[in-house]
Amino acid sequence: MAGIFMNKACIFVYIQLCIVAILWRGTFVAGRFIHNDIPSLLSATLRFSLGSITFLILLSCPKIGWKKITLQQFWPILLLGFAGVFLYHLFFFYGLQLIPASRTALIVSLNPAMIAFLSFLIWREKITIKKNYGIALSIIGAIMVLLSHTNMQDASSSIIGDFAIFGCVITWGIYTVAGKNTIKSIGALHTVAYSIFVGTILLLIASIISPTVSWEHFTLLTQTDILSLLYLGILGSALAYVWYYQGIDQIGAANAGTFIALNPLTAVIAGYLLLDETISPSIILGSIFIVTGIILTNRPSKLSTQHHENKV
Repeated sequence: MAGIFMNKACIFVYIQLCIVAILWRGTFVAGRFIHNDIPSLLSATLRFSLGSITFLILLSCPKIGWKKITLQQFWPILLLGFAGVFLYHLFFFYGLQLIPASRTALIVSLNPAMIAFLSFLIWREKITIKKNYGIALSIIGAIMVLLSHTNMQDASSSIIGDFAIFGCVITWGIYTVAGKNTIKSIGALHTVAYSIFVGTILLLIASIISPTVSWEHFTLLTQTDILSLLYLGILGSALAYVWYYQGIDQIGAANAGTFIALNPLTAVIAGYLLLDETISPSIILGSIFIVTGIILTNRPSKLSTQHHENKV
């Protein structure tokens, strides 16, 4: 019974992570809508300035409030802000200006493997054979869906853009794994908020001193650019980041990371429902691989269930 209860308690987290995958898939599209004349550094700065404003409003609510942090907690938050906000989004916006969103998503599908590797390397998070199969299946499924949904023209994309997006994979892996203890001590909401504050400050400093950003660029912002940035800042950053970290806290970094494989699948479903795009047999097979991989990765082992029952 305890094992069943534990699974039911995780259902809400799984739903949150599915929504996060949908929101993050939308960030690739929103990022492409931002005009190429807007520097990638400015796009990242505006995105997280909006995210920071959102968190300032939330933390100003008496029911949530601010939490004091120690010097020991500050250093991980500094790393999270530097890697997961500052570096990641420089790579993200720069890469999107060079290669199509579909190719970007193909490279980002490597995230679950990177997260699992760093989880083992840093925290010695146990990766069972079943989890390895699950992670591998989800990655293979994501690649199958993306390849069937990608134009052949994408193959001629810039290699610099490919390297930039692979930089996203590395820095996101660090952001996912390095916050484990901080989440436990101050909670997912405050960990995300403080790391975004740090990342935003770094982006603002970089924008001020960078010769590639000027006040004239603000005049180039269109209504579409602003709407895209609002989506990126409020939904793609503030909400999605908090829910993602809550998932890491509940089910672990490697398990939560596999849900990133849902990104291409949500794009295909949206294209089928909204744009009358066809779904090929390879997409169906890839989708089965993704879902099976996520179930395998997140299904509790008999050992962990027995351990939970003994604790109860």
